[in-house]
Amino acid sequence: MREANLQDLEALIQLRLELLREAGEIKGDSDTANLAEATRKYLGEKMPQGEFLAWVAEVDSQIVATSGLVFFQRPPYNSNLSGLGTFN
Repeated sequence: MREANLQDLEALIQLRLELLREAGEIKGDSDTANLAEATRKYLGEKMPQGEFLAWVAEVDSQIVATSGLVFFQRPPYNSNLSGLGTFN
């Protein structure tokens, strides 16, 4: 296990697409080029800013799994002036 970096971008995109296939978000042989590009842009912006953190698991120097963490902060509102997420 190690923290992912932008050199892992293409592997992260492929694993994300596989996750979405497994979850039924991508049907059959749907074209995923637009989704892959949107994911590339998102990760390319959010990872350097520290707004998305990812870790990868490697076997024989090949990435076989990943996990990610997205930081979510809402604009302040009366019952939550910090905007930090609370889950009930």
